[in-house]
Amino acid sequence: MSEGPAGVVAKYRTWLVAVMVVYLAGYFIVKFDVLPGLLQTQSNLTPVPLQYHDKNRVISNTVFKPSPRLNHSSASITPPPHIQHTSTTSTPPLHQRLHLNPVYEPSLEHELARRQVERDVQENTWFINDQLNQLLKKKEETSNIVNINVDTVKNILEEIHDRKRVTQYDLRRLKDMDGLPTWREREAAELSELIQRRLYAIQHPPDCTTAKIVACRMERGCGIGCDLHHVLFCMMAAYGSQRTMVLKRGTWEQYFLPISSCNTSHITRHSKWPGLEGDSRVVYFPDWDHPVPPPDYLPLSIPQDIWQRLLRFHGEPGAWWVGQFFQYLLRPNQYLQDNIHNLTTTLNFQTPIVGVHIRLTDKKKEAKLHDLEEYMNHVEEYYRTLDLKEKNATRRIYLATDDRNIFSNATIKYPNYQILYNPETDSLGEFKLRKFSKFSCVVDVFMLSRCSFVVGTLSSNVGRLVYEIMQTLYPDASSYFSSLDNDYFVYFQRPKLARARFPHYPRRSGVIMMQTGDLIKEGYRYPYNFHDGFAQGVNLRTMKRGKYPYYKVEKVYDIVNTSSYGHFDKTGKL
Repeated sequence: MSEGPAGVVAKYRTWLVAVMVVYLAGYFIVKFDVLPGLLQTQSNLTPVPLQYHDKNRVISNTVFKPSPRLNHSSASITPPPHIQHTSTTSTPPLHQRLHLNPVYEPSLEHELARRQVERDVQENTWFINDQLNQLLKKKEETSNIVNINVDTVKNILEEIHDRKRVTQYDLRRLKDMDGLPTWREREAAELSELIQRRLYAIQHPPDCTTAKIVACRMERGCGIGCDLHHVLFCMMAAYGSQRTMVLKRGTWEQYFLPISSCNTSHITRHSKWPGLEGDSRVVYFPDWDHPVPPPDYLPLSIPQDIWQRLLRFHGEPGAWWVGQFFQYLLRPNQYLQDNIHNLTTTLNFQTPIVGVHIRLTDKKKEAKLHDLEEYMNHVEEYYRTLDLKEKNATRRIYLATDDRNIFSNATIKYPNYQILYNPETDSLGEFKLRKFSKFSCVVDVFMLSRCSFVVGTLSSNVGRLVYEIMQTLYPDASSYFSSLDNDYFVYFQRPKLARARFPHYPRRSGVIMMQTGDLIKEGYRYPYNFHDGFAQGVNLRTMKRGKYPYYKVEKVYDIVNTSSYGHFDKTGKL
């Protein structure tokens, strides 16, 4: 017996109500354009326009135009290439709103959680990779005593890496959704502009004869990377104390534009750091980057007034902060610019390209050496991940090394790669690069920093310098460098800490126990990553040393108060 209309309604009442709700929701979305508001409510993200105006200027992701309040010289600050958006369209009038999709700002918690997942994927892959490789090594050492099928293990390893590549690909897609790349570019451009204006101001005081000065000596008998990081410390001391930094002597202007409108003629006599009750007009910064007392604002601390904005868009805020100082300091002079341009043209330098920095000759005195194959394994991993997005991408590397034999070995062993390098470096060979041609090393640093990805060692001053400069060329290049040894650090840095997210009870010797909330000092002197899912450190609660699992800790950021620049930001005057 068939049901009547009333019976049908009663039977399917729930479904009919659902259909009506969906229909009405769709009607209101189309009629009243409420979808953006619904998305905002659901995602808890705040929409902001791509371009907006603040007082008398338009803030957007365009070329940095010096403020009329500052007296900029011909050596004015320019932003990195990725921020210099050249366009044939004119800027809309101030009253005209751009008709673009809104840019959504993620919460700080969202970005920190996403980066934690990215790191967990890498660290867990390294752990599994290390464990299986140990089995293979045990098989080789014990012949047939241990029953292990080598081919099976190798297949498992490849499957693990393939799964990691796809997972990382999906994570990067998540990172680039909903206008987030535009938001990151805007935030990076704005914050960089703010810091560059401050640096320019302290380096160009109204009167050099009365200005407070930090005097600094550049060349101390170490390599170019070491010298440049010393100048970095001097410049950070100048920023933190709102003094002008002046180099006492050296060959700075052989490579770069002048740092300041003041010079050594404005230095009469000086006091030792930090001066007499902070009242000395000229103080001399110590040569070996270990001032006593050490100020809070040295690396890898982050200033209180920018930390929240910085942490939201950048994965390694300490490196971004250091990079801002190098962005100001390492502005190439015309001769260096011409050499970089000529080399780029001669090599037909184009992206995608992976930079490879291999230091072998005197490196053995400072850190473990790595074979060419170890570097190229990371290079191949980059290109295999890129293949998921760009099929048949040309495999090319820019190779920088102080061992001339590496050039010929790489060409023979990797015929499927285009191998580019500075011909002058090859002609110098061995130690001559460091002893007689710092200029060639500087050119290599600039070339490497402009690569899509770099493989090197962060135990090297040059490797760290490349990484730091990269942070000024992209909104967030924190994951664009694969280090074969250390995590990022700076010599004589403040302690780098991590916090235990979960308890850990060791299952093997050499691993320390952790309770939730324990603070771990990363490294004994400097942070070292074993690439097996563990790092070494000290549990500050138990004072036990050993290895700890990366996936159970989170970064702790060193936030400090520095001299206030609020008055300058408003008035243009210090």
